[in-house]
Amino acid sequence: MKNPTNKRIFGRISLALLVLSSINVQKWKSSSRNLKNCRCTVINSRKKWIYIVAITIGLVLFGVASTYPRVGLGKVEQTAGLNTSSEQNLVDKVFTFLAPNDTLRFDDFYLSKSINYYVLLEIVTPHNCEINVSIIDPVLDVYEVFQTEVNISQNDDWFEIPFGTAVEGNYSFIISVACELNLNLHVKISFDSADKCLYDMISPQFLETMKLYQVNKFTNGMVVEHNIDLRTDVSYKFYLGRVSAIGGLTVEDQVRVFYDVIDDEDVVFTIYQNKTVGSVGTMMHFDFGTAVEGIYSVKIQIYCQVDVVNIAYAISEDYQISTVNNGTDPDPDPDPDPQTNETLSGYFYVPAEWTLGFGIVAGVVLGILTIFGVLKRRDDSVSLKPN
Repeated sequence: MKNPTNKRIFGRISLALLVLSSINVQKWKSSSRNLKNCRCTVINSRKKWIYIVAITIGLVLFGVASTYPRVGLGKVEQTAGLNTSSEQNLVDKVFTFLAPNDTLRFDDFYLSKSINYYVLLEIVTPHNCEINVSIIDPVLDVYEVFQTEVNISQNDDWFEIPFGTAVEGNYSFIISVACELNLNLHVKISFDSADKCLYDMISPQFLETMKLYQVNKFTNGMVVEHNIDLRTDVSYKFYLGRVSAIGGLTVEDQVRVFYDVIDDEDVVFTIYQNKTVGSVGTMMHFDFGTAVEGIYSVKIQIYCQVDVVNIAYAISEDYQISTVNNGTDPDPDPDPDPQTNETLSGYFYVPAEWTLGFGIVAGVVLGILTIFGVLKRRDDSVSLKPN
């Protein structure tokens, strides 16, 4: 027979174990729920920081784009789709020339005044020849612009013959070839309406202050004189250059110039005496500072070994030399504007580059701090896991 006391003790122990197991189960469920909630919190926190980082990067990029000089971008977009060259061709074709002599003539080409035209020649077959090129202007003056003294061949590549016009109208181009065998010659006559004589050799700032610009046709010994109003105590730039090619002659002494400047009081300033004018593409220039105001005479005389030659010349205002104070009546200093001075002294200019640099640095620093924050949050979430 079993002892009733032992039975009661065994029942109490069983009840106690059941209660303890029930309590442990509740604690485990509660711990699991807490851990799950912590993980959800960490995940939500990570998402929040990801959003913050994305927004920060977007703000930095927006700041960089807004501080970038938009004028430069506008220029790029405007010129990217434009054809920067306005070259036009009057002739561009290969022609056959028959031995022993042959001539090709182009008539009634209307040329504008003061524009550079170019005749380009190239032998495109394996032959030799002599070539002469003449240009006849509207008043029937003949320019001998190209003459070969020896045979030229296919290996000589292009020959470029420049011709700046002094008068507008209908011109004729004559190309004569002397050869032993038949050959083919590429002929191209082109121009750019924006390519004015001497303009490519004068600084743009002096093109804007030009007081005189002229392209004239000179015969041997011809004199041209211009009257121009100049200010006193100002420096002016004077330019002169030959713009029509000359064939068959050496550069030395083929064109010479006498150049005088006469002021308003009839004082003569001799600038050039029998000075050699260089080939096309070179330019003579000098600076002239005035001492009196009034009408100045510019006298140019050309001597040449050809029938006719075109010369371009110009005068541009440069800078004020002095304050025009003759020592008897000093100019009083103008009263300064106090409001203007205060405004200028209190003005602070921040270059766009500084703003751009500050935006980039601030964005980088903010990004680094954000990354550190995300990493710290991650470490804290790992520490919440039970051992």
